[in-house]
Amino acid sequence: MERGERLDAQEAALDALLAVLGLEVRVEPDERVAALAVRAPGYEQYHRIGHKRQAAYRHLAADRAAVRDHYRAVLDALLADDDLSSPRWLAQVLAVGGGSRRLQEELLTALEDGGPLRQACAVGAWRWADAPSGELERRFRAARREAARNAADPWVRERLAERSIDPKG
Repeated sequence: MERGERLDAQEAALDALLAVLGLEVRVEPDERVAALAVRAPGYEQYHRIGHKRQAAYRHLAADRAAVRDHYRAVLDALLADDDLSSPRWLAQVLAVGGGSRRLQEELLTALEDGGPLRQACAVGAWRWADAPSGELERRFRAARREAARNAADPWVRERLAERSIDPKG
């Protein structure tokens, strides 16, 4: 899966989340961002996504009821975020608003039944879902190995490989 496709999916999921939250995020043009984008194609979109994610996070962190009311849209945004560290923001509000166990179960379901991007993002979000129970962690590791064996896309296969993200391997 190409980086541009992943960024498009992530931005679309964040836009859908922001829409249900009734939030509008405007990112003003920035010369520094434009200069970086010359060397790193897609950086402007990546930068814009960061602003959108933080706006959603700030709103949700202040309003647990909004997390519960829009849990599915928040989860969809989380499962479209392939960055290694940024999933912590939405994972945190989901764990607080819906419970860590529920989040872990949702990530396991995405890994078992989701498409390639959702699987890779579930693996990335797992580390931010608080300490998992022993049984859920065992099931998650088994599902991760199975998904990696079945992954056709090299990027997805690498993300699903246990050595890619999880320091416990």
